[in-house]
Amino acid sequence: MIRLALVLFAFAAPAAAGLTRAELAQVRADPPEGATIDLGTARPTVLIFADYDCGALCDAILARTAAALAGTDLALGPDYALVIVGIDPRDGPDAARAFVAGQAAPLPPERIETRTPDAETLEGLTDDLGYAYRYDEETDRFAHPSARYVLTAEGRVARVLPAFRAEPADLRRALIEASEGEVGTAFERIALACYGFDPVTGRYSLSITRAATLGGIVSTLLVAGGVLIALGRERRAISLRRDRRKETT
Repeated sequence: MIRLALVLFAFAAPAAAGLTRAELAQVRADPPEGATIDLGTARPTVLIFADYDCGALCDAILARTAAALAGTDLALGPDYALVIVGIDPRDGPDAARAFVAGQAAPLPPERIETRTPDAETLEGLTDDLGYAYRYDEETDRFAHPSARYVLTAEGRVARVLPAFRAEPADLRRALIEASEGEVGTAFERIALACYGFDPVTGRYSLSITRAATLGGIVSTLLVAGGVLIALGRERRAISLRRDRRKETT
């Protein structure tokens, strides 16, 4: 199961005033195995849940994500989609546009997709993704995981990354993995086999075991290829000598 073990709660300190410890313990980003949703993007997608009127950590999450995605050298639109889903059904398109306009740089805000689902649609979406949050009536704020979902073109959850560890290299690897060969270079897709994803840190790290295994496979293939080439040359040489003998006789 894909699990985000380190969950940061995206709310200001006073926002927890009306929530019990038990309620806060239920806040999580833990998608079930094979979780799939339909956002209609038809390409690898980075999905963020946000309170459009938060004005605190949600703004920072989008700003850091946008900066990291800009550093991946992948093109927003052609290579991947960035979708933001509002978790407050009271927010409309105007709030979504204002939220994106203020924090999207250096990404083009017009290419960022926003959603403002009603309560029923939002509940179905968050349930499918194992995304649990709580509303605090006392402060009119939400306690929610600061997580980023990386989805395949078919909407399957490929990775869940912590929002405040926005490293371009990790986002690029996650998108290459989610694209299933559609983006990134051939070398990167091969090299990705050497990296393992750590759900605790939300980072990709080089696996010595995987690297050694892949290196052994590559070495074996190179040796086998060299042997086949040598055998082919030897056969051609033998055939050439036979032809010459026939010509002399």
